[in-house]
Amino acid sequence: MYRIYLRRWHRNRRPGTGFFLLSVMLMALFVFFYFSPLQVNTRQVMVNTVTWLVKKAIQDPRGMVLTSMPALAWHDTPEEMESPGRALLTWLMGVAGIDLNAYGIIRAQIPLLAQVAPAGVPTVTVEPEKSVGQEQPIISHDLSTDTLVGIYNTHTGETYSLTDGTDRLNGKKGGVVTVAEEIAGVLEKEFAIRVARSDTIHDKQYATSYLESEKTARALVAQNPKMIALLDVHRDAGRSREESLVQVNGRKVAPILIIIGSDARRPFPNWQQNYDFACRVAAKLDELYPGLCQGVRVKEGRYNQFLHPGAILVEVGTANNSLAEAIASGEMLARALGQIINEEIKSKKTVKSKPDQAVDQTVSTLCFNYWK
Repeated sequence: MYRIYLRRWHRNRRPGTGFFLLSVMLMALFVFFYFSPLQVNTRQVMVNTVTWLVKKAIQDPRGMVLTSMPALAWHDTPEEMESPGRALLTWLMGVAGIDLNAYGIIRAQIPLLAQVAPAGVPTVTVEPEKSVGQEQPIISHDLSTDTLVGIYNTHTGETYSLTDGTDRLNGKKGGVVTVAEEIAGVLEKEFAIRVARSDTIHDKQYATSYLESEKTARALVAQNPKMIALLDVHRDAGRSREESLVQVNGRKVAPILIIIGSDARRPFPNWQQNYDFACRVAAKLDELYPGLCQGVRVKEGRYNQFLHPGAILVEVGTANNSLAEAIASGEMLARALGQIINEEIKSKKTVKSKPDQAVDQTVSTLCFNYWK
């Protein structure tokens, strides 16, 4: 029982609270020693206390910042903003005109920052390169009867700074929407796979993006019962220009990373199915375009993936890519996904015609071994 209580306390405690309490205790000890009749070197106690605090700050800078500016602890990452209470808080802050992004909170607590304009990002125009490598012939016959792939963007405003001069277009459709459109186009033109794509803007209030995109994802799943894959297209951030490029067939393009949620925070009993499918996509990318995919990463959020076993979050490039580089990678992703969809259709037909035949588990085994 004690361990359960400890885990709950650790999960729900406010960041920086422990550090604050320790600081209060140290100050109380200092006052005690200062006024104590015992022979204590007060100066040495003060020096030791300050030294400990400095070391603690170096080891845990986040805790120090959160202790100094507690409002930063309000800002959960977007995938965590799935509860009505947090959504209500975000809405109230929006009505009050308070920006819940980290920069906005710091600026509110340090008013001088409001007078400083952030440095702009230079715009670089990058012309799309011609396709290199093995390309699939365009298929002219009609699209599949059923919609087999759904595509949307939770963070619709995410874009590519080398093309747009910024990494986010607030309240607008950024480069990730163009990449999603390109993926859908390749699937339909080259593989005759019908795609349902939504370009609804979900991140007008960034912290509630996943609550808004859940509505879109639910609608896509409900309206397309034969859907095999559901893609949420993003771009990564926090990487240098060098880390934002990979070489595929002699050409530098944007890397691809697949994110899968888990049941670490909220119920998601079948997340392993999504993980298996993600590994299958990653393995196909490795087969067709070695070096393009950087693997499958499991995180604690659910990312709306509990709505469908084929739902995955795909990060195409980073903020330090150009749109052309991301589009090139999106095309390759679409070709890998198109082959997987066709394999899935063929497999279902084979199983249906031969019901006693065992289903091959090779791909599932490969997925488990692919975790990076």
